[in-house]
Amino acid sequence: MLDVTILMVGKTREAFIQEGLAFYQKRLQPFLKLSLKSVRAEKEEGKLPPETIKAREGERLRQALPPKTYAVALDPKGRELTTEEFAAWLSSREEEARPLAFLIGGHLGLDDTTRNQAQERLALSRLTLSHELSRLVLLEQLYRAMTIKSGHPYHV
Repeated sequence: MLDVTILMVGKTREAFIQEGLAFYQKRLQPFLKLSLKSVRAEKEEGKLPPETIKAREGERLRQALPPKTYAVALDPKGRELTTEEFAAWLSSREEEARPLAFLIGGHLGLDDTTRNQAQERLALSRLTLSHELSRLVLLEQLYRAMTIKSGHPYHV
C-alpha cells in the first residue's frame, strides 16, 4: 500500500476545506496510507522579505520529511499530468516502495531550495489556487487516480 504524506505550511482555516479534506481522507483509506501534516507558518511581523519567509517555511517542510521519502513539490511551473497519467505515475511510485510526500507551500509558495531538493515538481493546474484549496484539489485527485488505478468506475 502506498504511503503518502502531505506536508503543508500553516493550518487549514476554512471550514469547507477542512470538511472536504476529512471527506477525501476517509475515502482514501482503502487505497493508501495517508498522513496530513502541517508545519508552522512564518509570522510576518517586522516586515520580513517574502524570500526569507518562504525559506524559513521551506526549512520546516524539509525537516518534516520522513526518511527516504520521494519528495514532490507542488509548483505551478511543475509538470502537468492528466488524471490517467497521474494514476500511472502513482503506480510507478508504488512500485518503488518508497514513501511519497507532497510539499505544499504557504500563501507565498515554496522557496527555491525546497523546490530544487524535491525529486520532482508537479502542477495541479496552471490556474492560481490558494494554498488551502491546493490541499483539497490534491486529495480529490489522489482519490480519482486511486479509483482509476483500482478499476473502480469514476467519471473522467
